[in-house]
Amino acid sequence: MIYSQGVVETRRPAENPTDALTSRSTRTRAALVEATLIRLRTDGSFTAEQVAADAGVSVATIYNRFPDGRDGLLAAAFDRALDRVVAASTGPLTAEYLLDHGLAATMRALVDGLAEAFADEALVMRAALARLPESRVLREAYRRHESTARDANRRFIGLGQAAGLIGPGDPDELADLLVVFGQGINNPVLLGASDRGRLRARLAAAMVAALSPDPHGSP
Repeated sequence: MIYSQGVVETRRPAENPTDALTSRSTRTRAALVEATLIRLRTDGSFTAEQVAADAGVSVATIYNRFPDGRDGLLAAAFDRALDRVVAASTGPLTAEYLLDHGLAATMRALVDGLAEAFADEALVMRAALARLPESRVLREAYRRHESTARDANRRFIGLGQAAGLIGPGDPDELADLLVVFGQGINNPVLLGASDRGRLRARLAAAMVAALSPDPHGSP
């Protein structure tokens, strides 16, 4: 704090050089991931050279920020795409949504949200899944998001059963059923169908039949 001619002036402390370096590193990493996503969403593929040029950095910077190189970039882009998929799959799976809208509407919201997310991220998913068997970092990203979705599904099933809106059964098994069902929506038969609205409705109805407390599958 400085006093100058009766006026109190406050100076902000100088930015810590380490903090500045970390902030710049974070921005560079984010720019590289965004450049990778844009390439994948547009072309379905990328090279380290293309991403470096798009982000305005050197190829050496990529390997500095992503020691796994191209797989590291792909995993980071995959992670972002999976964030959106998990958000779409868990968004309507809450006790509040189920109580307000019922099981049928909840399952339809789940199907619609996942179908839109998978359609938008189709090229990212295709590129990442093709490398999944060979890439440890991609498998880790996939398993992490799958675990998040399974935990959210388990809470939803438990709360739905407590409210009497989901039928009896092993909550873990039913949570896994939702995971498998959600993953199955990432299918070109559905995503590219001309009558996908009707297919979505049938898929939602199938899930209602599997989860409904009514043996006849009524919502």
